[in-house]
Amino acid sequence: MLINVKSVRDNKHVLITDEINDLIHREINFPEHTRFAYSVINKRHLDPPVIYSNYPAEWINKYINMTLYQHDPVIIIALQRIMPFTWNDKILPPDKIRRIDIFKVAKKYNISNGHTFPLHDHENNLATLSLYTEGDIDLFQHYITNNKKNLQQLLLSIHERYIIERRQDHSILRGKLEKKLTSREIEALRWASIGKTYNEIAIIMGITESTVKFHIGNLIVKLGVVNAKHAIKKASDLHLLQFSE
Repeated sequence: MLINVKSVRDNKHVLITDEINDLIHREINFPEHTRFAYSVINKRHLDPPVIYSNYPAEWINKYINMTLYQHDPVIIIALQRIMPFTWNDKILPPDKIRRIDIFKVAKKYNISNGHTFPLHDHENNLATLSLYTEGDIDLFQHYITNNKKNLQQLLLSIHERYIIERRQDHSILRGKLEKKLTSREIEALRWASIGKTYNEIAIIMGITESTVKFHIGNLIVKLGVVNAKHAIKKASDLHLLQFSE
């Protein structure tokens, strides 16, 4: 399953990270000191990104736990670009103070400059392949310059795999949830998803407002979320809220 990087990484995550690492170092022939991070973040929600990386694990954990991705100047630039670009610790977009803090945290891990390839897909995701080196910077830049097309193609291939596997995972999860959720629970959430109040939903469904709240409460528990807004997002991502014709 494709997951967010956490302190404990499952075998499949490690396997895919190793595969990307092999492609970069063996097939594209980058020096061994090259570090990479393939990440995917939804442009609409800016939830924690999915990351496959050989960056220091401690840094990745801080990046997620401190929500640095919400203020990362590299991500902000990538959101506005379709061409690859170089970056360094002098990047200071609008939120200047917070962005300086990000590189102060990253400095401990020798992350101060690198190169990022952005990709915007049809599902409103931003995928990036970022690379930096712990070795010779001039040699690293030489490899980047000579392998831009190969790296862009690698990003396309990795991201296609991500999309396919995510759809498979969603299909499995949707099938399990459809067995757990009642039609009335789903109907209540559908109306909530288009902005109807609990009172309006009660009138539409011919039930009491307390029953609507009961249905939504059950959904929150079954979907493993914290509130109705989160339930709507998760159900929408899993295509559980499609109105029938």
